Amino acid sequence: MPTETMNTPKPREGSHLASYITYVSDEGLDLERFVQDGGRLVVREDSAGLRSGLADLRQKISDLRPAHPQLARQLDFLTKFFASDAARDPECVRHLPEAVCNEVAFALFYTAKDMDLIPDDLPDVGYRDDCAVVATVLTRHAAFFEQYCAAHRLEWAALKPETFN
Repeated sequence: MPTETMNTPKPREGSHLASYITYVSDEGLDLERFVQDGGRLVVREDSAGLRSGLADLRQKISDLRPAHPQLARQLDFLTKFFASDAARDPECVRHLPEAVCNEVAFALFYTAKDMDLIPDDLPDVGYRDDCAVVATVLTRHAAFFEQYCAAHRLEWAALKPETFN
């Protein structure tokens, strides 16, 4: 797997989000709380960094597609969702829930990072944490994403985490 490049989406240098992505407390990891708190740490400047690195993220998604097709489909969806929200004028009222948008951004940052809780280059297990973070975002906001997919003529059934099937 390629190492992160200068265009890899990443949070602002020195931000709480940058250090949080690889943090596990002494009590272990509560994925839902990890995602929720990670989403709360995303700020506008972080989103700008994610926007500028979307091409590299899309390449990473393409690279992982053969081994992890469901994760790739889910990441394609979240990337398009993020890009559509990011394309709006920042001065306009956001019509999408802020928590959803920020947790999507957190999941994309998390996936973009090669050295996260389980390094991506570990054979057979490297993307399990990425799958879990993405599934948590999709599960936490399943009702919203189902409506979003219906409104945009997308197939929610193809994106649902396996725990929903």
